[in-house]
Amino acid sequence: MEERDELELQNCEDCCDGDCDCNHEYEPERFSVTDEEGVEHHFEIIYELEDDGKFYWITQEFFEDEDGEPIEDDDESEYVVFRAEYSENNDPVLYSVDDEEFEKVSAAWNKIVEEMLTQTDDTEEEE
Repeated sequence: MEERDELELQNCEDCCDGDCDCNHEYEPERFSVTDEEGVEHHFEIIYELEDDGKFYWITQEFFEDEDGEPIEDDDESEYVVFRAEYSENNDPVLYSVDDEEFEKVSAAWNKIVEEMLTQTDDTEEEE
């Protein structure tokens, strides 16, 4: 699986990474989905992966109070995977993934996280 560079969410045009010299503020991409019972769920896109021409969004659900203020979530390790297909207008259409697809994407995501942590550890050791 490889990352789709043109849709990367955190790059020097969008982020305020501590190691980045850019002057841009990073606003995570957020969206809402209404389930079959009419309950609205809010998600933040963490990462996008491509596999065999299919795009997957690794997301994390977030919660807000009545005033729209974020509510801290104790379990930030949970994530939800959506398959994203893009319309002719480049608008995303999201789909649930089956268990097999989830396992495949999760394995790739875990590998990416592990590589990020290894890079972070290597950077800290150099300092």
